[in-house]
Amino acid sequence: MTGRIRGWWDRLRVQQKIWVVLLGLLIPLLSALEVHIYLINQLLSVQQQREQVLLANQHVQVVQRLISDLDEAFHGYALTRQPAYLTRFNETNAKLKSVLDKSLALAVDAPGFKGELRAVQERLARFMAARRPLVEQLQEGRDDFAMTHIRSGRGLVLSEEVRLDLRAIEDRLTRELQRLAARSSGLSRRTFWGLIQAVIGGLVIGALGARLLANSITRPLARLRASVGAFGRDVDSGRCAPPISIRSSDEIGELARAYEEMAERIRRHIRELETLGTIGNEINTIRPDGLDGALKRIADRALELIDADVCLVMLRNERMQCWVVEAASGDWNDRLHKSVMLWEEFPTSVRAFETQRPAVGEGLRGDDRPEVIRRNLIGDSELSIPLLAPGGPFGVLALIREHKDTRGAWNLHLARGLAAEAALAISNVRLYEAAYQRQKDLMARLRHLEHLAETLAHDLKGPGERMEGLAALLAKEYRERLDERGARWLALIEQNGRELVSRVEGLLAVARVGARQEAVAAVDPAHAIGEVLKTRAWELEQRCARIEVQKDLPLVACHRAYLRQVFDNVISNSLKFTPDDAAPDIAITAVREGHMVCFAVRDRGVGIPVDKRDKVFEPFVRLQAEGAKGSGIGLTIVKRIVELYGGTVWIESNEGPGCTVKFTLPVLGEIESVVSGSLSSVEKRPRSGD
Repeated sequence: MTGRIRGWWDRLRVQQKIWVVLLGLLIPLLSALEVHIYLINQLLSVQQQREQVLLANQHVQVVQRLISDLDEAFHGYALTRQPAYLTRFNETNAKLKSVLDKSLALAVDAPGFKGELRAVQERLARFMAARRPLVEQLQEGRDDFAMTHIRSGRGLVLSEEVRLDLRAIEDRLTRELQRLAARSSGLSRRTFWGLIQAVIGGLVIGALGARLLANSITRPLARLRASVGAFGRDVDSGRCAPPISIRSSDEIGELARAYEEMAERIRRHIRELETLGTIGNEINTIRPDGLDGALKRIADRALELIDADVCLVMLRNERMQCWVVEAASGDWNDRLHKSVMLWEEFPTSVRAFETQRPAVGEGLRGDDRPEVIRRNLIGDSELSIPLLAPGGPFGVLALIREHKDTRGAWNLHLARGLAAEAALAISNVRLYEAAYQRQKDLMARLRHLEHLAETLAHDLKGPGERMEGLAALLAKEYRERLDERGARWLALIEQNGRELVSRVEGLLAVARVGARQEAVAAVDPAHAIGEVLKTRAWELEQRCARIEVQKDLPLVACHRAYLRQVFDNVISNSLKFTPDDAAPDIAITAVREGHMVCFAVRDRGVGIPVDKRDKVFEPFVRLQAEGAKGSGIGLTIVKRIVELYGGTVWIESNEGPGCTVKFTLPVLGEIESVVSGSLSSVEKRPRSGD
């Protein structure tokens, strides 16, 4: 019986449960209220009856006093003949009649009360009828008859009978008052305890209703909220949350079922995403087997995830307008790899390719067209998902089952995700292979150009050296025979030959920057500067040069030879462009700027105009065309070396004469990536000449 009631209660909706609880609470309360009102009405009725009895009792007592006053006034008049007694007698008689009329008008519901009052009224009427003639005789002076009547005692007998009747009525009224008082007390107690019981019953019923609603609404909502709060922790920990213990069929039960279904879908989607992520990492890993290996892994993993019998990766050949089976799962790969399929042979795949949406085919073995014979040997159901690229579809992922299945039997969501990963993997492998092939072509062309450059440089350097040597030999042997113009032309030929050799050597020096394949090392700039100063010690001593180097220079990540060449070229320029009659003054400092070190080489030379500070980093550019020293590639080599490590070089003005060459190099331990032989692309700092 309890189970049936429980089942009935669980089938109710939330609103119906609330109405049931409210009715269960209101009906007893309304019934108790009705009983309480009835008891109060009864109590009021008893109180009203009691007031009437009290009033009737008061009237009876008034009648008794009036009868006594009437006897007293009669006897006083009989004895004294004073008019005051007669007046009092008449007034009392009138009052007595009025009181008796009011007593009868009260009509107290006590048994026999009206009859007794009427009997008293009749006796009083006889009593007054007997006294009135006596009063009239006394007024006329006939005292004998009145005195005889008084002595006979008949008036006293009538008066006593009236008093006895009134006492009897008074006793009856007293008993009625006691009965009404007892009933009033009983009704009061019943009303009080009934009210207490109604309050207690209301509280009990309210508590039961609240508990029932709590069990049906509040606690299920609390369980649902706790399940929602624990969902995130369960997902993070990989645990499966237990089902919510809500079995009712109301809105809360439906909400719990919907939440469980939603949570299960979310868990399934998370598992699918994790699986797709793992598969994506696996199939997107570029291995030595290239595109064919990636496609084979896609087919095998798709077969495992989608629960199919065969998986084909078919790409469209635009030139032949057909399918090419690039990969297949399992042993089918050996049979169908690189097989050409007619476009119409896979209508489901054609539909997926053209609509760019998944397509499902059923009952494929029932298609007896000649061009589909090979496919009929594979299965009866097919799911095709287009492989999409930014430019549009380029193939399909075809999943085939032996038995017949409907569209709902396929996991389309997972299949779409897998196809997206497969399309991305294929596109990545294609781009990688294309980039790799292009790199190979570029490297081959680069090696060819390097060989051609070396050959050309050798071919140019030889004639230049011979031209310089022949010009020098002619000038030595035939100096006396040549006139001034011939000697000048011969000197010009010798100078051009020397400049040609210098330029060829400069080009080779610039080209060799970055050709090293060694890894970077921790280089102390102070050691590199010290080696440069040792090499130029004689020149510095001859020119009385003053070189100031900052202490505790930070270590940088580069190649020692390149750093020494940078400082050598910059110091060499400072010495060249300091006038011969002035002692060179050079200061080398460094400051840390984030993950780079900014070096500054300041001199007191002639300086560089602002409009030429960018041009000096170009090959063979000289500030002074006449009598310029050097080959004009020193700062070009500095720029190539600095940019090799992701740094920047520029020139700033000084407060006094000269200029400052600044360049940046990566500080040791914080260079993100240095690839030997390649330049890093970094944002260049603004230059003062820009």
